[in-house]
Order: sequence, then C-alpha cells, then structure tokens
Amino acid sequence: MAQRISLDDFARRCSGCTEVTELWELVIGFFRGRGAVRLSFHSNDFKRPGWPPLGVQAVGYPEDWTNRYIAGGLWRSDPIPEVARRLGRTFWWNDVGKLTKLTPQNQEYLDIASSYGLGHGLAIPLYGPNMFDAFLAVGFGPTRPDLLPSAIFEMQCAAQISHIRYCDMTRGSDRLVQNVSPRELEVLRWIARGKSNTVIAEILGISKHTVDSMVRRLFDKLDANDRTTAVLKAVRLGLLYVDGKEVS
Repeated sequence: MAQRISLDDFARRCSGCTEVTELWELVIGFFRGRGAVRLSFHSNDFKRPGWPPLGVQAVGYPEDWTNRYIAGGLWRSDPIPEVARRLGRTFWWNDVGKLTKLTPQNQEYLDIASSYGLGHGLAIPLYGPNMFDAFLAVGFGPTRPDLLPSAIFEMQCAAQISHIRYCDMTRGSDRLVQNVSPRELEVLRWIARGKSNTVIAEILGISKHTVDSMVRRLFDKLDANDRTTAVLKAVRLGLLYVDGKEVS
C-alpha cells in the first residue's frame, strides 16, 4: 500500500498544485494510500442536456478495458456516472442495480465489466463551478473492503477538493476551443488514445514532422507541457467531443 496522506495534508498540497498532472498524481497517491488499485475521472458537461461524457482519465485498469470503454464506446451504456450524478451521493459500483432500473444495455455493460474482474469500487459524484460536474471511480479489487462511513466520507471530501482545484486551474481557458483546428483535433484524439507521434503520422497519412508541429501548437494553445496535461485540459474544454459525438 502507498504512503497514507492525511486529508489536511492532501488539501494543502492540492492548493499548491500548478500542473494538472501534478494534481492527478496527488489524487492517485491519496487513494492508493487507502487501498485503491484503480481510479478513473469522468468529466461531464451538464450545461447541455444529453451530452455524453467528454472524456475519461484512468489508471490501474486493464489496457484493453480502457480502450473498449473510451474508443469502443462502452461509456455509452455505463449507468454508474449518471446514477451518481442523479443521486448526488457516493455508492458501491455493484449496488447500481439496486439504485436504478437497468436497461438491457446497462446490464450488458455490467456483465462485460464483470468479465474483466474489475471488482468492487466506489462511485463518487463531483460538483464544480458553472455546472462543471464530474465523477470519480475508485476501485479496490476483487474483495469489497469493510470501510467505515467516516472513511468513505473522507475519500469523498478529498475527491471534491481535488475537483475544485482542477476547476480553478483550468478556468478561463474555454476561449481556446475555437482556436484548435479540425486537424489538430484529430491529432488530439489519437494522443488521448496513447498513440505516439510516429503512429499518429502513419494513421493520418502525414509526416511525423507535421505531427510534431501540431503537437507543439496544441501544447501552446492548451498551456500544457506534456501529453497527459493536454488531454486532461482537452477533457475539461470538451475538445474530444462535439455535439455529443466523438471528434473524427
């Protein structure tokens, strides 16, 4: 188990974060110190009803699962983020069927998730300014831990603190959306899927030099120093999805 960080220390260190990647690593450390083996942050834009999740940042999940969830569109039938948003409280993933009426698509999703052995986890809804709400999934593996309500509440507080800090760090950058070209959006989509510049060049049929230039421009426009920060900021801005459909 990772070193345990107190909630007070976590809040203090969150306030000092200046990069999204630094904040994400801090969140990972906090929850791993409490037994979590996987985390995923699901961003939503509830200002426009019917919009899908704008993006997902995940760690600790099987790579094939992450690809199927994001690129394969499994998120469309995942009932957990929506139930978390609607209920406004933390609950265990495996209890979702007790909290809402599942559609056949929802049940199929849960069966697929079970086949990957994702185990037990907490669904934590998050709320931010300007209705920028989100959802954090905290996975503990095959055995459901016997957590006291106070321990769950502490994790919920930490998640909310980090989300507010994330909103503060990315606020005011919405104007960047219109400055990213359609071709740059294509490159950004493949960056989000973990592809290297060389592979992106092959996929798009352009030179690696061109992709390198686009990535540098994206970093500049998104005020990012690395690929992970660029993707997380793109998630916040809704660049990975337009009018409910994945940018292509």
